[in-house]
Amino acid sequence: MISKTIGKRHKVTYLTLIRVARDIQNNYTVSAAYRNSRISRDPFYRYLNSEPEFTEMIIEAYKGQSYIPMFFDNLSSDSL
Repeated sequence: MISKTIGKRHKVTYLTLIRVARDIQNNYTVSAAYRNSRISRDPFYRYLNSEPEFTEMIIEAYKGQSYIPMFFDNLSSDSL
């Protein structure tokens, strides 16, 4: 669980981590997801490696990504 601080507030809150996971689920790249949440790359990977709850959220986000079939997926070699 993400600990509460005494003193200076964390820029990365639980809601920020949820926002990052939601963006990844919506097919954002990792870079775009943390940029959209206004955090840097370092806290993203630090929380990913140290917080099992966040790691589970990211795994579930990747499982929930939508697959958009491309036009070329339906073409067979016979039709070319």
